[in-house]
Amino acid sequence: MNTTNKHDVWLTTKRIETLVDGIFAIAMTLLVLNIDMPQIAGPVSNPAIWQYMLSLFQQLGIYAFSFILLASFWRAHHLQFFYIKRSDSALIWINVIWLMFVALVPFSTNFVSNYGNHPIPMLFFNINMFIIGIFFMLIWYYAKRKKFFIKEMTPEYYQTVKKINYILPSAALLAVCITFVSPTWSPVSYFLIFILKNAFKKGLM
Repeated sequence: MNTTNKHDVWLTTKRIETLVDGIFAIAMTLLVLNIDMPQIAGPVSNPAIWQYMLSLFQQLGIYAFSFILLASFWRAHHLQFFYIKRSDSALIWINVIWLMFVALVPFSTNFVSNYGNHPIPMLFFNINMFIIGIFFMLIWYYAKRKKFFIKEMTPEYYQTVKKINYILPSAALLAVCITFVSPTWSPVSYFLIFILKNAFKKGLM
């Protein structure tokens, strides 16, 4: 008998959740570093500072948008692991790879913040979101396949979460398509995450 595999199945999820909390805390904090400090030529005055603040409108909007997205990912992961109480090495690595792309969000946000009117930075950001969504789906599917759920998990709730997990990669693919038409408007597709998620949750209640 392979005792290593037997014990591997019974790993807890606490270390995964601790790592997730740490990565999200760092990634969400790094987002604010993408906002440029004022470089005001000439005498500093209230009109000059106001003009600078107006020029930051796009950067502040992207910061808030990315911060809320990351917060929603963290919350969704927290809810998933309320029902997932066992893990193995494969589940750990799926989470680690997922976190690798989560940690990339501050860079992709900065890329968009500086060159968001061009398609390539927006494509990079949207593909980043797509990969995050795919691995998030994989976490849920793998936990189901390995029967890592607590006994309170119902088939109805599993299917509802499964549908919700399709939203992010679908929104990211839509954003990719919109990018080729208008890069500036492609992030609008991510509002589908909040609209459809609420619709699916109401159906469950």
